[in-house]
Amino acid sequence: MSKRTQDLAAARRLLLALSEGLAKAGRLLFAAGLADEGRAVKRMHAEVGVMRQRVRKVHNAALAVEGDDTAMGENR
Repeated sequence: MSKRTQDLAAARRLLLALSEGLAKAGRLLFAAGLADEGRAVKRMHAEVGVMRQRVRKVHNAALAVEGDDTAMGENR
């Protein structure tokens, strides 16, 4: 796997962790009665979701170029 592909995989993992953290933070803010802050975090969560989709698409394309089977993660 190339350095670029490894970096994209790391970015995917970080964005996933960020997405999960924002979702939890939003729920906690709403539960604490901080609706305005909860809505702001919900918007951030949606933006991170869009970023995750874009990075996933680029990462899968990079894997395909390298000859990996993106569904199985196996070399051809």
